[in-house]
Amino acid sequence: MRRLSGVVTIDDLDVSAAQIQGDERIDRLRYGIHDFRDAIDIDVLDDDIEFMAMRAVVALERNVVIRIAFVGDHPVIHKLIEAFNRFGRGRVPCRRFDSMAAARCFATLYF
Repeated sequence: MRRLSGVVTIDDLDVSAAQIQGDERIDRLRYGIHDFRDAIDIDVLDDDIEFMAMRAVVALERNVVIRIAFVGDHPVIHKLIEAFNRFGRGRVPCRRFDSMAAARCFATLYF
């Protein structure tokens, strides 16, 4: 799970994504939850969103079972989900939830 708060910048997203995507266990991950409930604002350009989504797709190319959930309702979250799903990140599309309970239910379904 990745939890971000305050004013989230591309640098914040980049550092946490590099940690997750650089981990040798990434091919065995079953789910990822990105919690933005405490984000006041997300200061990320559309080009950054496209780059982050494409980088995630490459990092997860061998992991087709991972489920990715986002919690929060900032417009950038909707754009991230749209970009991830457009690039065909896996068998199960990324989804957005208003609560951690709902995100966990989706993420751990069948595990």
